[in-house]
Amino acid sequence: MAEPPTARSREGARAELPTLQEHLGRIQSYLRGCGLLAFPGETPIRRELARFMEEHSDETARIWADTIGPAFEIDDDELEFLAKDMREAQERWLAHIRDPSDVETYAVLRNHARGGFIAEHPPSRFLASQLKIRQILADLLRREMRDSVFLPELLTLLDQALWERVLHITDFFVEARLSERRRLELQLIQSEKMAAIGQLAAGIAHEIRNPLGIIMNALYDLGELLRDPPAAVEEDLQIARTEMGRVQEIINNLLEFSRDGTMEMESVDLNRTIRQTLKLMNKHFQNSGVVPKTDLGPIGRCRVSENGMRQVLLNLVTNAVQAMPDGGELRLTTRPAGEDRVLLTIHDTGTGIPPERIGRIFDPFYTTKDPGEGTGLGLSVVHSVITNAGGTLDVASPDGEGTTFTIELAADTSPTSAS
Repeated sequence: MAEPPTARSREGARAELPTLQEHLGRIQSYLRGCGLLAFPGETPIRRELARFMEEHSDETARIWADTIGPAFEIDDDELEFLAKDMREAQERWLAHIRDPSDVETYAVLRNHARGGFIAEHPPSRFLASQLKIRQILADLLRREMRDSVFLPELLTLLDQALWERVLHITDFFVEARLSERRRLELQLIQSEKMAAIGQLAAGIAHEIRNPLGIIMNALYDLGELLRDPPAAVEEDLQIARTEMGRVQEIINNLLEFSRDGTMEMESVDLNRTIRQTLKLMNKHFQNSGVVPKTDLGPIGRCRVSENGMRQVLLNLVTNAVQAMPDGGELRLTTRPAGEDRVLLTIHDTGTGIPPERIGRIFDPFYTTKDPGEGTGLGLSVVHSVITNAGGTLDVASPDGEGTTFTIELAADTSPTSAS
């Protein structure tokens, strides 16, 4: 007999959320199995209900807005926007009612549940608004088609469409919460891992610094003693100096990476820092065929280490340029995120990051570059600077669409920052 699944295996199963098609098939199976799917495919009665909903779309939206405005305490400006959004949503819904293979309505709902407007409120609020739409449509059907022999079928189909919608919405909200929980868990694991490695890195860096200083002094003394060394010896000395410089750079990066939350936070003009960084790298852009573009919004100042932020920008911009060996576009955008946060996005049109590697790019010493071209600490330092400032750092690299880093930082809301 098969063993029951363990808690670990159940957690693993929940981590992989179903695709939209898997989700749609599951709901259809539930409805069919429970005898709630009276009209499974495209039928004349489906087309008739879709036609009725389309003809009464404006009236439905008006009655709906008049009801939910007071019920949900929504102001007039927001209500006008919601009514427009509801009409568009109803168009997608009736398209699905007309043709069940048209599932755009559920693709949009799924995205909204994961991060759109409806995700900002309890699921019960959104479901109540959907129940109200069903009630309005049922009343309109009874008023306009009270003498039609098709009225019972139309009402049955309306209920079926609502049950289907409610089941989808319920699952979408649950999936969104699981997805967010998983993201926060991974973020916590990454932060704990970084803290542990940071402590180890700091100790190693300090231990290496002392013998490194002795070796550097010895190389200097050798250069002074050998006033006119043979070419081969001079070449070896130069190689030794260069490689010792690389070791020093690694140590500096390790120390920067391992700094804790006591790093001095300052009031920084982020837009100004971005412009300075891009100006500094202008020659590099020209040589690489990369075109930098900016869309810097009115974000005011933010709280972060200014030197650390310069290092973040240099690392991310340099990586972006290297990801575009044949040239491309680099776009930096800033905008406010609420009253006390600012967003910075850095997007390139480069080769992107393979899905199997994207989860490791912030790990120390992990690099996809050729040997000798990178230490594997650049993005670790970026992660350290941003998290020490109380910010967040996300990366997305859809296939064929380049890479986008999104940084969220605290805005400087002190009275002096506005002066």
